[in-house]
Amino acid sequence: MRRLPRVITITVLVATFSLPAACGSGEQEPSQARPAADRVTWVTGFGAFGREAYVYVAQEKGFFEQAGIEVTVQPGQGSGENLAAVLGGRAQFAAVDFTATLMAAAGGKAEGAVAVAALHQRTLAALMALDGSGISRPKDLEGKTVGDTASSVISMMFPSYARLAGVDASKVKWVSLQPAQLAANLASGQVDAIGQYVVGQPTVRNAAKGKEIKVLPFGDVITDLYGSAVTTSATVASGRPDLVRRFTGALLKGLAYAVEHPQEAARILVGKQPAQNAEVAAAELALMASYVRPADGTPMGAMTRERVERAITVLRTAGAFDEELTPESVVSFDLLPKG
Repeated sequence: MRRLPRVITITVLVATFSLPAACGSGEQEPSQARPAADRVTWVTGFGAFGREAYVYVAQEKGFFEQAGIEVTVQPGQGSGENLAAVLGGRAQFAAVDFTATLMAAAGGKAEGAVAVAALHQRTLAALMALDGSGISRPKDLEGKTVGDTASSVISMMFPSYARLAGVDASKVKWVSLQPAQLAANLASGQVDAIGQYVVGQPTVRNAAKGKEIKVLPFGDVITDLYGSAVTTSATVASGRPDLVRRFTGALLKGLAYAVEHPQEAARILVGKQPAQNAEVAAAELALMASYVRPADGTPMGAMTRERVERAITVLRTAGAFDEELTPESVVSFDLLPKG
C-alpha cells in the first residue's frame, strides 16, 4: 500500500501527456485535423556534452516531429538521479547506464524502471588521470583521490572494478563534484583522477590545456556490459508502447545521424547549448561511433536476453550484488528495436 502513491502519480502523468492539447469544436473537417503531439521529457545521461548531441539532432532534423512527439530536454546529473526522475514521474525517458540499473534493481531501488533500447553496446565507464600523474594502471589508484558525481555509475561500479583489477578500494578516496567541475578539478590538481566516460577524453584534454590523458576503461576489466540505455517506467512501457517505439525510433535516428556527421551534430549542439565547444563535441561523437552499433549487424539499440544475463552474472561474480535478478525485470524486450 505504501507504494500506491508512486503508481498513481506516474499513471496520472501518462494520462496527462497523452491527451490532446485541446478538444475541437466538431466543426473542423477530418482531413484538416492534426493530432496533438505527445509531450515528453528526456533527461540526458550527463550534462550537455558532445556525447549527448544526438537528442538535439533528433529535434533539429525533425525526427521527433515526424514521430508526433514534442520533446523537452533536461541535462542529466548521472544515472542515480536519472532513474529517480523516471520513477518519480519527472521525466518519461532518460539515458541511464544499464549497469547502474542492474545494481539499483538488485538493491530494490529501481523497481518499475525498464530499458527499451541500448544507446551504447559496450560500457563507456572509465577513470581518467593526467599523463605523468603516476597513475598508469588500476593499482596506482591506491592512495589517490578520485572525483565523481554523487550518483554516477562509475563510483557505483568501482568496488567491483577494484576487486577484479586487484585494487584495495579502501585505499582510494572519493570526493563528490558537479559534472562541470570534474575536468577543471583534474586539470588544477585538486583530484588525482576523475570518473568519466571514455568518450569524454577530448573534453578533459581541452580543460587540461592539451595535456595528455591516461584512460582506465572499466570495460577492459568488467566484460559483457552494455553502456547507457533508453530507460522509462514500466507504467509508460505497458501503457503507451506505441509512444515508446516512436520515441526510441526517432532518438536512435538522431544517434545514427550524430555519429555519422559529428561536425554537423556538434554545431547543432552548440546552437542549443552555446557554452559547449563544437570541436570538442565533434571529437566526443567521433569516439562514440564505435560504441553505438552492434557488431553482429543487428539494429541500433538492440539488446539480447543472453547478454543481459551474462552482465548480471559478471556483476554478481564481481561482488556488485548478491540478489537474484532476471533480464525480464530490467528490460522490456518486446519494445526493443526490431530493425
